[in-house]
Amino acid sequence: MTRPAVHANCVLLGTVGLLIRGDAGSGKSSLSDELIHAAGRRGNLGLLVGDDYVHVENRDGRLLAEVPDAIRGRMEVRGFGVVTTSFTPVADICVVVDLTDPDRLERLPDTPLDEVCLEGVQVPRLHCLKNDTGGALRLIRWALRCLRPEGPDYI
Repeated sequence: MTRPAVHANCVLLGTVGLLIRGDAGSGKSSLSDELIHAAGRRGNLGLLVGDDYVHVENRDGRLLAEVPDAIRGRMEVRGFGVVTTSFTPVADICVVVDLTDPDRLERLPDTPLDEVCLEGVQVPRLHCLKNDTGGALRLIRWALRCLRPEGPDYI
């Protein structure tokens, strides 16, 4: 049976897997790269799972993302090319980050995190402005603090 492929990036920050979705050119790779480096600057684990697409599956009620063999350890750096980077083959997805247009992002949402169902698993979802890496880092930091108040600050 073929596992579904999702047009998304995936990174692992400490124990937290993030699935980053968005249109082509929305900044998925740039955000992934910055998240990995932000975790490293704090002395935390930051690894790529997959760039551009990953396979997802429901495994015992958890959403797992796995990198396809063809792109293991490879990331596109727009304007530079495809580079090799440290990676992990699988991550347990704790948050979905959707990169959206400015007109679809609320300034003061009633609920900053909603949920999305992927492969039958409900996962917290955060909306971030596309191509705004700094703003997305800030929102992701606050989302992780909200979801894991006793957990470490990975970024």
